[in-house]
Amino acid sequence: MTKRKITLLAVAAALLVICIIQGITGAINPVKTIKTDLTPDEITITSGNDTITLSIKNNSWYVGTDGYLATKSDVEAMIKAVQQIKVLDKVGKVGSATDDRYELSDEKTKTVRASKAGKEIASIRIGKASSTGSQTYALVNGKNDILLLSGNLSSTFGKTEKDLRSKTVYTVEENNVKSATVTMGTKTWGLENTAKAGEKNNWILTGNVPTIEIDQNLAQSWIQNVCFLNINSWISDSTELPPNKLTSFRLDTKSGETILVDIYEKGTDDNKQYIGTTSASLHKFDLTKYLTEKFAKDVEELKVKAEEKK
Repeated sequence: MTKRKITLLAVAAALLVICIIQGITGAINPVKTIKTDLTPDEITITSGNDTITLSIKNNSWYVGTDGYLATKSDVEAMIKAVQQIKVLDKVGKVGSATDDRYELSDEKTKTVRASKAGKEIASIRIGKASSTGSQTYALVNGKNDILLLSGNLSSTFGKTEKDLRSKTVYTVEENNVKSATVTMGTKTWGLENTAKAGEKNNWILTGNVPTIEIDQNLAQSWIQNVCFLNINSWISDSTELPPNKLTSFRLDTKSGETILVDIYEKGTDDNKQYIGTTSASLHKFDLTKYLTEKFAKDVEELKVKAEEKK
């Protein structure tokens, strides 16, 4: 037998041993997935006397009862976690000693319940994370078996109601914009889309400003920027609005929706603060200078440059 054949046989034998070991360990400790094909329309997270409720309304998820949109990525992570619960191991049953060991006692645990049309479809009682931080000890669907689950569920479900509030107030499809208008003081200007269905957007100037030639690329870029409103943070509803209104903005869509944004400023120079209200939310918010500037646009910034006319 040649040296090459001996080497190949040795490698084959080693691979066979590895496959056998993997087969044995896989059979001993297979990953089991507790699944539901239903998508919840409500998720509650209870810790002690505190309960956070996330619910869906008009195809959007809200957190709490005050009309705050929930952050989309956080909700998607929660839905995935309750729809596919991956069980790595069974480590024991509920009892006084194990409750303390795995932090499943009432004062330490967090209970997640997902429901659809008022019927519970999944529940997880979350204990402590494993030493690696990538698994979680928990009880599932009201049973007494203590399971080791894949994922850090304390991180997924551990955010406060304030943390879960989305900082995106509204989003509109760019091609759905019919017109946008800015009012600053006595000056009002806007852009209106005159393109017919299927045509490239064509923006014309409106308002009480001198007629100028609009750069279509600059106009489209500005429309893209006002198609959404991301805020810096939510502030108390009792916050008094400053007397100086910096800008009023209006966005009208082809589908008949109108969104209004008013931004007020106070302070001077580097200490300026920008406070906003919008028809898209019941709550007040503050904005950075950068976020404010797109709603306080000067029409002169959109005109065709002199060198481009040559």
